[in-house]
Amino acid sequence: MSETPYTHRLAVIAYIIDNDKFLLLKRNTPPRIWGPPGGRLNADENPDTGILREVREETKLEIELIAPAYIWHGNFGSGIYVSIDYLARVKNGAVELSDEHTDFLWASIEDLRRGDPELSNAASGFKLSDFEMVWTLYNKICNRIEGQ
Repeated sequence: MSETPYTHRLAVIAYIIDNDKFLLLKRNTPPRIWGPPGGRLNADENPDTGILREVREETKLEIELIAPAYIWHGNFGSGIYVSIDYLARVKNGAVELSDEHTDFLWASIEDLRRGDPELSNAASGFKLSDFEMVWTLYNKICNRIEGQ
């Protein structure tokens, strides 16, 4: 009996919000785009554990996962991926970049709407609509939590 070949790679992304601003990192390798931290899971790694590891490796931040925000499927340039994108917030720490990124910034949704920073037009880039969707989810969850 032969093994079934894998058809996808699994990735995780964290849209981290702190003080109503998103954390964006500038990639050091192509595509050199601004986006949230994240990456591929290790073999048999739990996605929740994997995103905590990826964020810690890339930024030194400890985060709290709030909720899954979105699941997508597509070609990210190096193959077909399924990604679980999380909404998260900072628990503690200060950003210290790994060598995977050249810069970071905290951007409000208004900054992103003004194009600061400019998001990628590439198919493999993060779009304003991605951040808008997560921002809407964040506000729905925060209003529900605050109203309890």
